[in-house]
Amino acid sequence: MAKFQVFLNGKFEDYSAEEDKILKRAYMAGFPNCKFSLRGQNYEYQFKPEMKQINKSSRRERVIRAPNRWKAPSAPIVPKGATTVVNVPAGSPGTEIFIAYPKQGGKFIKVAVPRTAKVGQAMLVPVPPVDQAYDKSATEAATPSGGGGWSTGAKVAATGGAVVAVGGAAVGGAILGAHIAEHGVDATVEVVGDGLEDVGEAIGEFAVDAGEFIVDAAEDTGDFIMDLF
Repeated sequence: MAKFQVFLNGKFEDYSAEEDKILKRAYMAGFPNCKFSLRGQNYEYQFKPEMKQINKSSRRERVIRAPNRWKAPSAPIVPKGATTVVNVPAGSPGTEIFIAYPKQGGKFIKVAVPRTAKVGQAMLVPVPPVDQAYDKSATEAATPSGGGGWSTGAKVAATGGAVVAVGGAAVGGAILGAHIAEHGVDATVEVVGDGLEDVGEAIGEFAVDAGEFIVDAAEDTGDFIMDLF
């Protein structure tokens, strides 16, 4: 059982790849609850004290279960509230970067990337109020070219990537799944140039799935917000 599952018609069924990815993000954040909107529906999920899905529109509840051997952190890894997810960019561990503010064109979040982060890992980022976001001029000032036009780095930031940031306050990013190694599983990735290699030597199907999640979790950067509480 590598995916989150929901109880339907008398048996557990796998969630779709998209829903499974979102639920893994939320579960590995260490919160008992999360909520988000998907395909026009508003959902709330409870991981503690019991695991269930609640459709906020219809109020229908369904029992869910986590992937086999997945264990959530013992405590939340970021403050409660709105979050998004990005992959750690090359050269960013131990630095501060700008990422695109979800659903707010021209706005950016300044993020402190953990020094121990590995390039390609999924990083959970708290989303501050939009009035605390940075605008285009801040990203331009942070790039080597400066000046009046968009630099290459700022263009990357505008499409969901990142540029090195300077000055001002930053929110702290947290690596999803980092605690997995505590259970004897290597869920990291190796990097060569600008590309990602396959997950390193793994232990069983669980480790492969965990590694794939860490690599792939943030492909929709800039478009999705998940509330954790």
